[in-house]
Amino acid sequence: MLYRSANAILMGLFILSTLILLPRNADGQDTVTIQTFTWDSNSRAGWFTFPDLKPSEVARINMIYNMRCHNAVVGNGQTGCREWDYSCNTFITDTNRIDSALAFQTKYVIAGFNGNEYFYSNSPTTHCASFDQVKTSYDSIVNSGIYTVGQYEQDLAFASGNSKYYFLYRADELIQAGLSKGAILGMNFNLLTGDAKIDFMKIRLTNSTQTQLREEGVDQSGLEEVYFSNATLDHNGLNSFIFHTPFNWDGKSSILLELSYNSSEAGKLILQSGKAIQSGLVSSESNYSVLQNGGEAFTMDSRKLKNISNEITISFWSYGLPESLPVNTTILEGTDALGRRQVNTHLPWSNGSIYWDCGNDGSGYDRIEKAASPDEYAGEWTHWAFTKNAVKGSMKIYRNGKLWQSGTGKNKKINIEKMNFAGNIDQQLSYFGRISQFCIWNAELDSIAIREWNLQPGSANHPFYSNLLYYFPLNDQVQNTITDISHEPAPASANGYIQYHEEKGRDKITGFKNSGERPVTQWIQGTASGIHQDTSAVLESFENPVTTVREYEIRNGRAVVKQIHLVYPAGKLIIRNQHNDSVGIKTVTPDGSYPFETIRYQYYSNAKFEILSLVSPYGINLDLTKDGKTFVFDVTDYAPILRGSKRLSMELGGENQEEIDLKFQFIKGKPTREVHEIQNVYTFNRGYFGNILRDEIFEPRTLLIPDHSTKYKIRTTITGHEQNGEFTNRSHYISVKSNKANKKFDFDVWKECADNPIYPQGGTWIFDRAGWCPGAPSDVHHFDITPYVTPGENAVIDYGFNGANLDQANYLVSCQLVSYGPANFSIDAGIESIIRPNSDRVEYERFNPSCSRPSVIVKNFGTTVINALRLKYQVSGGRSLEYEYINPILPDESAQIDLPVDDISFWTANSGNVFSVKITSVNGASDENSGNDQVQSKFKLVRSFDFDPIFEIRTNNVDGDNSYRITDINGKVLIDKPNLPATTTFQEFLQLPNGCYTLEVTDLEQDGLSFWYYPNLGSGSSSFKKKINTVLAPVQNFKSDFGAWYRYDFIINKVNSVYDEEFVQLLSIYPNPATDEVNIELNNPKAKTVNLCLIDVSGKIVKFSRLDRQKEQQTFNLHLNGISPGLYTLRVISDSNTLTKKLTID
Repeated sequence: MLYRSANAILMGLFILSTLILLPRNADGQDTVTIQTFTWDSNSRAGWFTFPDLKPSEVARINMIYNMRCHNAVVGNGQTGCREWDYSCNTFITDTNRIDSALAFQTKYVIAGFNGNEYFYSNSPTTHCASFDQVKTSYDSIVNSGIYTVGQYEQDLAFASGNSKYYFLYRADELIQAGLSKGAILGMNFNLLTGDAKIDFMKIRLTNSTQTQLREEGVDQSGLEEVYFSNATLDHNGLNSFIFHTPFNWDGKSSILLELSYNSSEAGKLILQSGKAIQSGLVSSESNYSVLQNGGEAFTMDSRKLKNISNEITISFWSYGLPESLPVNTTILEGTDALGRRQVNTHLPWSNGSIYWDCGNDGSGYDRIEKAASPDEYAGEWTHWAFTKNAVKGSMKIYRNGKLWQSGTGKNKKINIEKMNFAGNIDQQLSYFGRISQFCIWNAELDSIAIREWNLQPGSANHPFYSNLLYYFPLNDQVQNTITDISHEPAPASANGYIQYHEEKGRDKITGFKNSGERPVTQWIQGTASGIHQDTSAVLESFENPVTTVREYEIRNGRAVVKQIHLVYPAGKLIIRNQHNDSVGIKTVTPDGSYPFETIRYQYYSNAKFEILSLVSPYGINLDLTKDGKTFVFDVTDYAPILRGSKRLSMELGGENQEEIDLKFQFIKGKPTREVHEIQNVYTFNRGYFGNILRDEIFEPRTLLIPDHSTKYKIRTTITGHEQNGEFTNRSHYISVKSNKANKKFDFDVWKECADNPIYPQGGTWIFDRAGWCPGAPSDVHHFDITPYVTPGENAVIDYGFNGANLDQANYLVSCQLVSYGPANFSIDAGIESIIRPNSDRVEYERFNPSCSRPSVIVKNFGTTVINALRLKYQVSGGRSLEYEYINPILPDESAQIDLPVDDISFWTANSGNVFSVKITSVNGASDENSGNDQVQSKFKLVRSFDFDPIFEIRTNNVDGDNSYRITDINGKVLIDKPNLPATTTFQEFLQLPNGCYTLEVTDLEQDGLSFWYYPNLGSGSSSFKKKINTVLAPVQNFKSDFGAWYRYDFIINKVNSVYDEEFVQLLSIYPNPATDEVNIELNNPKAKTVNLCLIDVSGKIVKFSRLDRQKEQQTFNLHLNGISPGLYTLRVISDSNTLTKKLTID
């Protein structure tokens, strides 16, 4: 069936959602309204005082939820409504109640360890890594040249231990020495005295534009390894180092040489050297960095953070652990007073991308990101700098002094209240690697300042020294605090053991000083032949870091640290090479082990009730009007907790996407049933599919059924997330087991989104989802469990899935048990809501404005079957009508009732745009509860045409996808055009008597006449037009991106109109343009014959056909064979009138 009836749509909405009640003028009833959040509220959490009314004193509680785009402007992602759809769930926290949830705690927590048993030693242990070293030689070098750079002026004694040198050989020196552009095969040092083994000697070279070396910073970009081996210098004179990879000198640049080694014997060596004026740097003292292997973050002193607003630069050196990355990491995070992220860096995330977040105005944070390869963040020291200038709207990431990623339009200011580094704020994410030289400035540093001061960023000579807020060198081996040596020191605190790592020579990045010396160097060039390379795996020993083991126990429903153990790795330790490949095992005798044990326990917290699950709409180009859009929700079930001072919060990410006005309306009176109690079956939580299947969350729960109640209900709201959880329909269940009965309720968590009342939206709003739609409340499922439980006895309630496991799927679950007293009335019919006419409630917006039959939802709140209802209804200032509905309505069930209207004068007599309806009798007698018998709604008048409008529709590219029909005031179908052909224009000439009519347009695939996601499906359109002379002018255009359907009520009210039943009505001709034939649809209840004339532009009749009427509405086919393409006039002649229409023939 192409047209889903309004009854079907509205009853589905009524049954599966909480959109039930309308604020009413309750005759004789006192109403208390509590205002909470308003459009200008800066927070979405606070304490509010609700009236201290007993549930027996409250007939209804409505939550009136209004949202509008920020500052009432159309959304563009940055202003107005924000771009994305986020969960925006509303909670009441009752601190007088306690909830429990199943929880798991690993007994021994070791950061970065995921094995089954951790072997340890109480004494320090060592480990080793394997490195491939290459020794290279040649049989001969033809046309060889050895070019000496530098003059012997003094002696250079190599430093002992882990050391690194930088030497710069200027271009003019190289050219003067005779070097040619091209390959350099090796180099010689002239040893004056000494005999030593230089372990892990590494030489790296690069063409450089630098003309001098500074202690504060060296541009190391482009350095290439050319030599890596254990070397022996055992004779005076020239000692050669043949490169395993020749270095290609460009013939015009200087050469920067990096020389490093680990050798206690190096101090025995004395080389020929020249005086080096800013051409040599050395770091020979022990250097340390902080090793973070998934441990707790460091908490910064927040006093200086307030100095950051528009500009910020954060820089540091990091060495990511290749055996651990990529995983989800955070190397720094800062939040504001409301807990909103203000700065954050993932280095990287598990997808290998690096993220820089900065600035948050409540609608979300500015972000730039870029996918990175593992060698960009792991396996070597990398200098990073993250900057933002909110005034310029610029965010940048620098890697090793070079711009790596940038973004514009990032204007959100920075407001940091607290900040951690080496992890995130809540200690749930950490970093895996080494960190050094962590700095923060309240200024945007440029690339020059970043690159030229990368070795001494905290120097008092730094051009931005006055803007330096924090400088943590991370090298002093102090425990408990992280030393800040900025000009206003503010140490950071550490909650656990700080692991310092001593750097090998090749990994040194700090402690550089001018050496004043540079070796006299000979550079070897020529054409080599007969290369020999001997590769060997060499082990390098290092001390194992301390392992922090946190032993947990459970106290009062909380997992707490019982003891911290500081031990060392032991057992079988994996030896890895420089490529992170496993190449062997080293066995260290352990003193003991920590097994992987999980403690299962109940976690206790204040009771937190989800009273609404809603997802914010896609905000691009979204207009929620200056008054916003208003939902009304029945929250009477929560009467036991909506008393006194309670914490109200909106959470899960979407709370600031729009402005929110939220109020509660307490309607005093005798309830249909008193709500005795509401309790969470489960603490609101997110569960992943596999965990739910394994009962690791939302496990079977044993609840005591309250013994003073007579009716019990489970209410649950479930929404699916991630790719499969969001877009895959799965069957769920709620089961109840007791000593009385076992019952399983199966249900689908699936919501059709293409009839969303808020449309169109900027994203994929039409796609059906698991329990939710963008811009709409989530479905609420209700299950009456009264027959299956015994008051005062236990029952086991369980939630789960039917079917196999589903990856990439998680679900937000809210589930409560509601207990009620007995029904207070035997005969009690109540009007739940007015569907149409209604201009106040967005959930009914697709049905309004309306001039057709009013539609209301009536519920049987009593215990007696309702067999007959009489309703009286009118608009303000107009006459009243009455209607008797005769159809059974069972207790606790509802019916949608359409109320007939005899004439449009019912609406035109209106003097206030208020519609009211009242139940006057139930089963032939007065209703026992009159408090819910009368409801009224505001409404808007529909468009009125004082002419015969023309409806025009251009279909999309899908054959049979589009349909339309027109009905009269009481729903009689006048025109029905299903399954229209593709890419065709249809016109309906509506020569109808004065009255109210309804246009309904549907799309079978539920993607409208046009949808941005499917450009190949074409772009159709629809409108009402008016004929002005020979031109058809649009008077009402409809949005093509309407999803499943749209409805439009209109009035034809022609002045002095006389409707002659003898007149032929030309309803439509299609297709137009036509090729082989044209279909002509006529309506004439009286005429016996109709003549059709096709006339060309010269006035000549080129086609004539005489038609005999067989039925009141009939379609005729006029064949166009032999008719030349062009513009024609189609004339329709009956006994009483003549109609004309333009027709184009292709």
